[in-house]
Amino acid sequence: MMYSKMIPYKEITTQLDREDTIAVISCNTCARECGLGGVSKADELVERLVRDGYDVTEEIVLQDACSEPVYRKARIRLEADAVIVLACSAGISCVKRLYPKKKVLTVTEDVGLFVTDTELEVFKVALPFAGFEEGAEYAMSTGAPLHKQKIRLVN
Repeated sequence: MMYSKMIPYKEITTQLDREDTIAVISCNTCARECGLGGVSKADELVERLVRDGYDVTEEIVLQDACSEPVYRKARIRLEADAVIVLACSAGISCVKRLYPKKKVLTVTEDVGLFVTDTELEVFKVALPFAGFEEGAEYAMSTGAPLHKQKIRLVN
């Protein structure tokens, strides 16, 4: 699974124009596990954008935001001008391919591949991308850093 983290809110809003109508698409798999996506994070972002005066017209939560067949099966026809995708770069790339005339914002940064232990409710970066640390652990569904290691990686 892919661990991605959200860029700061201010960096998201600098990519928007006040005239934009906005759709938020959220992944309910990897992105939810790392505290970036799912229903609750989509709701939080939409509420904050609306409170700050932005026009959010659509909120869509998909099981896999990186799978084109999921979009076709759901028959999603985005009416918004701008799309915020709460997913890894694969999910963002998928939206850009499917909706080439839309302004698709890059609001996440990929950290690396992770393994999980659902009983311990923790995930660990097993294969980090450049600039990130192998072995860092985080709480599932929030992405909060953990300081006591719970998963042992075996090479």
